[in-house]
Amino acid sequence: METKGFKNWWFLALNGLVLLIFGLLILFFDQEQIKQLIHYFGIIVLVIGAILLLFGINNIRRDKSGTVILIESIAAIAIGLAFIFYPQASLALFLIMTGIWIIIVGIIQLVILVNIKRMLNNKNILLINGLLTVGLGVALLFNPFLWGVFLIKLIAVMAALFGLVLIYFSFILRTVKKIEETEKTVTPNN
Repeated sequence: METKGFKNWWFLALNGLVLLIFGLLILFFDQEQIKQLIHYFGIIVLVIGAILLLFGINNIRRDKSGTVILIESIAAIAIGLAFIFYPQASLALFLIMTGIWIIIVGIIQLVILVNIKRMLNNKNILLINGLLTVGLGVALLFNPFLWGVFLIKLIAVMAALFGLVLIYFSFILRTVKKIEETEKTVTPNN
């Protein structure tokens, strides 16, 4: 039983390393450096949008479906340009949209709690989590940069931790691959 996950353990390790580096960089960047990072991120998104645009046009020329790729490319180009030329406004809009999204998630949590509260033992934990989620969303709406910096630092910590977990998991997969290869050489095929 051979799977691609065992073969490509190094891909997980590489992704984990990228996440770890991203998390550590964000943790130790100040606000001015984060604005600069947003500018560079805009350039990357713009380049990705241009590449998607070329793929979409190429697919349409070959009579393949390319409409979705074209829409994605136009959106990526627009977002990239906004991040390049208006990094402060783009960050504010992103944080406000994140605040709205967090409020919606908190309300959904509270609705779920109300609908299934008879089956739960720890209702208070879900209630507190839902209320804190809504509160964080409202705080992002009224003061996006203060809470945005907190969220960015939290995301950085989570990215670094997730990166470490991915690196660890990739080495577990590498070990499984070696064990599997050893079993194949020891056990003859029937």
